[in-house]
Amino acid sequence: MTGSGSAADLRHDTAFFGRGEELYQLVGNLRRGRHTLVLGEKGIGKSRLITEAKWILSGRTRRIDFSAFIMTKLHARLGVRIDPDQYKVISIEHSSPLGACLRELSEKLYYNGDLRLELDEDRMDWAAVKKRLSVLGSAGLQTTVFEGICRSEKPYLILFDNLDRISPSQQTFIEALLNIAVLCAAVVEMKEHFVFRRIWASFAKVTLDPLPEPVCIELINYFFEHYPLHVIDPALYRREILKSANGNPFHIRNMLWHGSREKYLDAQEIRKLRQVDEGHYFNMGPLYIFGAAMFTLFKIFSIGSDNRELYIYFSALGFLAYLVFRVFRAFFLFRPQK
Repeated sequence: MTGSGSAADLRHDTAFFGRGEELYQLVGNLRRGRHTLVLGEKGIGKSRLITEAKWILSGRTRRIDFSAFIMTKLHARLGVRIDPDQYKVISIEHSSPLGACLRELSEKLYYNGDLRLELDEDRMDWAAVKKRLSVLGSAGLQTTVFEGICRSEKPYLILFDNLDRISPSQQTFIEALLNIAVLCAAVVEMKEHFVFRRIWASFAKVTLDPLPEPVCIELINYFFEHYPLHVIDPALYRREILKSANGNPFHIRNMLWHGSREKYLDAQEIRKLRQVDEGHYFNMGPLYIFGAAMFTLFKIFSIGSDNRELYIYFSALGFLAYLVFRVFRAFFLFRPQK
């Protein structure tokens, strides 16, 4: 565990648990100049892992807490030697749309002293530069950004959040960045559009799986020790969180945060604890359609039997079934409780 912080809101606590192997792999890739994607479901800790790697590469954190598995790889070395001056590191929150991404990149380059513009005015503050950039258009702004990155004294490491939100129109821009900077990005799922194949092939991949139960317990215990959680049965509360979160650290933090907002949590409230926000849907629609199809078949067979009452009955029932499904489709998406 590294990088704890006593934030008033435990969701903003910077405590880092587990992920030693993934962190070592990510830092190693970036030190070697390899573009790297961090893959995993929502809330699994992709952005947090990238932030920890950023702190290590910038010298804010000097050590990685290695597991025994990683220590055997290091052959008794105490850690990875980090040169905090290897990169200029910038984080980009808006990978899409292209205009927002370019504006954020431009601002970061400006404050790093790498955005070069010839201004007629005496002012060189960001407001004046931003005004000048607004008339360049998308192509001109891309050229300015590329020139700023290329002319920098040190190479750039650009960290993207949610790179899977990019659109096909950004293909040329991303491929150009891959040639002049080192990119690291968090991705839930790589888009399968053919224009992205060359982009994804340029990246090494680090995949994040759910945290193992011992690490989840360690994380939960950490929050119990550092934040006011008034629970009548802490053991039951831990079990419910472990069962509901399925190794997802975001859900663990979120449920504990809700608990910290309560003055008191009794056993009944604990048993109601269920995490369903990110659960998988089970679509009951096909089963319902199958049932409606069976009614239709019975209706067809009733024509051959010359049973007018049966024909009318199944016709009305089929129409009612169709109407119910059309109006209440949302109710046929069933999400099971854990």
